[in-house]
Amino acid sequence: MSSQSIWYAYDPQWALSMRARLNDVDISDLWLLENPSSTSTSSPRLILDKYLGNPIQQITSKKSSENELSYDSLRGDHQTIEALNNFLQQQCWRSAVDWTITYLIKNPQDYHIWFIRFACLIKLRLFQTIESEFETFGNLNSITKLPFSLRLLHAELPIYMDSNHFHDGLDRLFRLLMITNTILSILPKDQTQLWHRRRLRILYSIANCYVLMKRIDLIISTLENQILKNEPLEQQIEIYLLIVRILLQTGDELNAQRAFDRALNLLPSKDNLSDAFLLTKELFSLFRNEFLNNKLLTAMKNPIEINNHCVILLYMSKMKESLDFYEKLIREKSTNIHEAIIYNMCTIYELESFRFTQKKHDLVDYISQYVGDGFSLTALKLQL
Repeated sequence: MSSQSIWYAYDPQWALSMRARLNDVDISDLWLLENPSSTSTSSPRLILDKYLGNPIQQITSKKSSENELSYDSLRGDHQTIEALNNFLQQQCWRSAVDWTITYLIKNPQDYHIWFIRFACLIKLRLFQTIESEFETFGNLNSITKLPFSLRLLHAELPIYMDSNHFHDGLDRLFRLLMITNTILSILPKDQTQLWHRRRLRILYSIANCYVLMKRIDLIISTLENQILKNEPLEQQIEIYLLIVRILLQTGDELNAQRAFDRALNLLPSKDNLSDAFLLTKELFSLFRNEFLNNKLLTAMKNPIEINNHCVILLYMSKMKESLDFYEKLIREKSTNIHEAIIYNMCTIYELESFRFTQKKHDLVDYISQYVGDGFSLTALKLQL
């Protein structure tokens, strides 16, 4: 089978099976069922059923207030969906995981909550727990209404674990891609938008795996083969900008610029470029060491843009100005507290002061008032 046919492969027998169910299920739930005459009898269960707690509160000298957003199994108001949403909004990944324990014991087949649990466990890098709990599901292709997001997470899981499992992840992802291609082959053209988006999401996951495998040449060629005229214009632009970021990471500025120009040429107008384009321009500026002439193109709406600007100052040997800018940002607006920013601040502390340990502990006391319990302690660079 050629490399091109792999990307667009579909199974006619699968198509027959899916077409027979097309009028009986919602398009979003359409999938290949390996045992269509029976539903799964497996009942997923928890492997990790101990509460994770809040480690950042254990290393701060300032005790939390009574309003601290941390899961408490004895509080009735913490047992609601609204409480879970609050935990997620505040990036309290541990509290969200703790919340799911109580809920899933009573509702083991609520797959949307399982997805939330696994997504939070990935944030916490507890991959083996996810693998063990997925095993309790049995055959995923025998579950009729398993969310696509959960199927994709299951396919990606080996990639998160370690480099020895990359090929297992790719096998799962290409199977998802083949099933998705088959679904697209049976849907009317006016009903394919959702599955085109899902197909693109699979491609991004495959691209990420190839990047981790350092197969840059392969992923660039295969991604470009996916950018065809029958793909939605917005998705073509997204893929070209992805190619730019990958090529800049490998030092290939010439082809990165070509990919960027192709993305620009797909726009109906080059006025008022989106933040995605402006941020990509800033990445070129960083790559070219154009620090002295650099003017921040974006309005620094998110931590990535803020971090880029401070890194530029650091490369211009303006360490104190960079640090002052970081500290001003996190103290004026607590939503700017981000792991990458805190990590860089701690790095600068180590470079500019022999009192860096005390400065780090002062920083912990400050950010502990605002960050969720999912904040990574490694960002603080402390010897615990």
